[in-house]
Amino acid sequence: MSRTAIPIDERLVYAPLPLRPQLRWPEGKALAVWHAPNVEHYDYIPFGGASPQGRVAAPDAQHYMHRDFGNRVGFWRMLRAIDAYSIPCTVSLSLMLLETEPDIRDAMRERDWEVMSHGISNLRPLYDMSESEENEFLDQCQELCEVYYGVPLKGMLGPKISGTALTSDLLAEHGLIYHADWIHDEQPRPLRTRSGRRLVSIPYSYMLNDVPLLHAKHYSADQFVQMVTSQVGRLLRDYEKDGHGRVACVATHPFVMGQPHLIGALEEIFDYLRADDRIWLTRAGDIADYYLEHHWEAQMAHALELRGEPR
Repeated sequence: MSRTAIPIDERLVYAPLPLRPQLRWPEGKALAVWHAPNVEHYDYIPFGGASPQGRVAAPDAQHYMHRDFGNRVGFWRMLRAIDAYSIPCTVSLSLMLLETEPDIRDAMRERDWEVMSHGISNLRPLYDMSESEENEFLDQCQELCEVYYGVPLKGMLGPKISGTALTSDLLAEHGLIYHADWIHDEQPRPLRTRSGRRLVSIPYSYMLNDVPLLHAKHYSADQFVQMVTSQVGRLLRDYEKDGHGRVACVATHPFVMGQPHLIGALEEIFDYLRADDRIWLTRAGDIADYYLEHHWEAQMAHALELRGEPR
């Protein structure tokens, strides 16, 4: 097995969506939608002097406390909305919370949430890690999930969406089946790895995400609802035209969406999603499992054929 990372243009084998073999979801559903609450830990005195906002020296009480509100209050308010609509969730989790916040861990487990690694802490990115350091990090992620949640990890969204050239290769070598950092498509896509182990990119979202839209750009709650419903509605209409199943992700953070004046917008989104039986409301790991079983081989073979490259 090569110890060198696969170049980016070979990892993401290009194939335009309209020309691909058609992708179908279970029971003829048109669109897979997954909700990703980002439940995060921020070190009060972080390594390297980082801060939640990335602009002041630690301790950055102002921004730390804003985020800590999420785990103390916002998470629990969001649970009521999630329960009311029976929304499946893939939690993008700072894994140390499995050990340090057992109430949050148990609430997620009672609801059968899938745990997706979001690192150990959201202030400990992977940039510049050596291969041995990244291997140690992934060992620790798997150990935390297996010890405190009872199941192995299936996927990862890097802490602060960070990674190295080797991250996808190492995820596959540590038994994970999907990587959510790649947002280059509206469908899951095969990711080539140096070991030849199969790995899937599952589309996450920066565009249907409360932090960049509501927190950073100060969009209104009504605008956020409109963006989600417009995107989902368009993807459903696209399916009616071309028959290609697609994926949409709604990414939330308890310190934003769990605020009293915003929770109604989340309920409105859930109500919209639950009202359309063409939508497969599911978890990222379930999307990856289905794609691997039914579509990975055909999609990869088609992409390689376009390159004139034998498998």
